[in-house]
Amino acid sequence: MIFEKKRTGIELKFYELTQKIVGEFGYILYDFEYNKRLSKLCLFIMDPKTNSAVIEDCVKVDKAFNPYCEEESWIPDEFVLEVSSPGVYRSLKSYDHFVSAVDEYIECTLISQLTAEQASELSQADRNKTKLRAKLVEVNTEVIKLEISGHVISVAFDQIKKANLDPDLNA
Repeated sequence: MIFEKKRTGIELKFYELTQKIVGEFGYILYDFEYNKRLSKLCLFIMDPKTNSAVIEDCVKVDKAFNPYCEEESWIPDEFVLEVSSPGVYRSLKSYDHFVSAVDEYIECTLISQLTAEQASELSQADRNKTKLRAKLVEVNTEVIKLEISGHVISVAFDQIKKANLDPDLNA
């Protein structure tokens, strides 16, 4: 799993502008996706007080782009902007995302099955899975630690294909 994507050109300009606008409202830019081919920018924002965003938050950020779209010549004329909350099943794509999800349940898809050492204490049913649903109990710069059926295993970040919150398991 690669955490820091190197941004250049128009994507970097959009990222810097987005950080400025989102920050002015006191929100956090949770995720950022720019598709140059479609000239589409998708922003996922959060209010740090609620760890979510309501429609009014998204509208504020959307409207704040208008003056820049009119003034900045580098912004394409046919530019599409989508602003939303990252949602309750939000993707975990950065180190900070994982840290913010400690003590939450996540769904983690692995590149391949767990190693014999990782799976040694797990039930036979859990050993061969590449999709794990577990409680995230710890994060450091190398691995995440997941609690599965009372056992804690370490999973290296480079073993993770994708991950997201799984609030259904919190119920």
